[in-house]
Amino acid sequence: MEKGAPYWPESKLPREECQLIVRSFADPGSLYADRDDIVILTDGWVDGPAAAVLRGGINAGAVLDVLACAGMTEIKVLHREEKLSQLEDIFLSSVVARAHDMFDNVSINWRREASVFDIIKAVGRDYAMLFFGAPLADSEIMPFYKAIREVYQGSITIVRGPFQDLEFTEGDEIYRWVRERTFEAVDFALPAAMRGGKRRQGRKVAILLPALNEERTVGQVIETALEVKTAGVADEVILIDSASTDNTVAIAKSYGIPVHLHPAIAPELGSHRGKGEAMFKSAFVTDADILAWVDTDIENITPRFFYGLLGPILSHPDIRFVKGYFTRPVRVEASGLELGGGRVTEILARPWFNTYMPLLSGYIQPLAGTVAIYRDDLLKMRIPANYGVEVAMLIQAVQAAGLWSTCQVNLGEVVHRSKDVAGLSEMAFQILQVLGEFAGDAGPREHLLRRVYSAQGHFELGIKRFATVWREYGK
Repeated sequence: MEKGAPYWPESKLPREECQLIVRSFADPGSLYADRDDIVILTDGWVDGPAAAVLRGGINAGAVLDVLACAGMTEIKVLHREEKLSQLEDIFLSSVVARAHDMFDNVSINWRREASVFDIIKAVGRDYAMLFFGAPLADSEIMPFYKAIREVYQGSITIVRGPFQDLEFTEGDEIYRWVRERTFEAVDFALPAAMRGGKRRQGRKVAILLPALNEERTVGQVIETALEVKTAGVADEVILIDSASTDNTVAIAKSYGIPVHLHPAIAPELGSHRGKGEAMFKSAFVTDADILAWVDTDIENITPRFFYGLLGPILSHPDIRFVKGYFTRPVRVEASGLELGGGRVTEILARPWFNTYMPLLSGYIQPLAGTVAIYRDDLLKMRIPANYGVEVAMLIQAVQAAGLWSTCQVNLGEVVHRSKDVAGLSEMAFQILQVLGEFAGDAGPREHLLRRVYSAQGHFELGIKRFATVWREYGK
């Protein structure tokens, strides 16, 4: 450490393999004099939460080196999304891929603020220290520092890496897919554009609404779907009912749309209980080229929900499968973070994908039931009659045409009923059975879910059978 440098604890000083020069903003010298070393300008080390605000490149990579030399095992990166894909590739290669190798816990937060300073205004108060890669020229450093200081009160550290050429690759395919195949519903908010895409492709679109005892919300969902039909984006709105015992069917019929009870569809094939069965039977009641399923228990649905789901498949001819995801008003108390997916997603599906099918780990809500697909692709799939239908369709869509033929769309906030823990356990059991099929697990499988309850010294054993029934078109 140079004389007069700001406080930097001994435990954070570089080890032998890290050549690091620490200087103060009060006496910066030239940041580009020591060409073979990592040079930082800093207000000093401050204990507390830290984040790196990085764009990408050699200096951004040097920030990672500084934090690793300081003994940090986890890192939070804030990144303003680039307009040019080449710049995003540099970020993925120089920051994301390297951080994955260097730290045990990596959090990359893509931001869409207008500038870095807007990002700092939005989240800077959450961090005691912020780290930045150095600008390209000496003359830019102090103006950059002063501009940050106007919007941030914590400790600022600017890092310049060694002068060397680095080869930037395209980076990890999953990260690139997430960036290029994750859309917002607002991206498709212009019905005229989607009508044009539908007309050019010569496609017919059907919105399919599976329902079971949804009298409280089904009317609003149908009304909203009919608005989308009136706008010319969809051609049909059809309700598939699974033997509701409330007024769901009567309400749906009052809107004049086709209403089918799934046990009565293709009766020669028999009938089974489950959402997957309703989705399987849907293909027999329409000849539409594109099929989109939307749940009927959504309390706050808007036309944009449908536009977001149908937009990618109508706008991008190479996209054949769309999965919606949405924000739920459920928070994790320990972290304050909103769940990306539901509880079964985070506890079961996401760990399973990362272990056995990491190519699909970029999906935010792999179990979401809001999907759109080409009819031709659906007819080639095996469909489980139970809750495993969504994950089965996703896996087969990727297996058939590759990851890049699929995408995900943020449909906004969704308010709907949530299951209790026992109901989620049953759902997870069914999904795990389906996942086992795709993992090549051909051994004997138990179909009984046993649950032992205890209360005040007594116990009770509950047993429920969940056999997975697979449906195939043409069989």
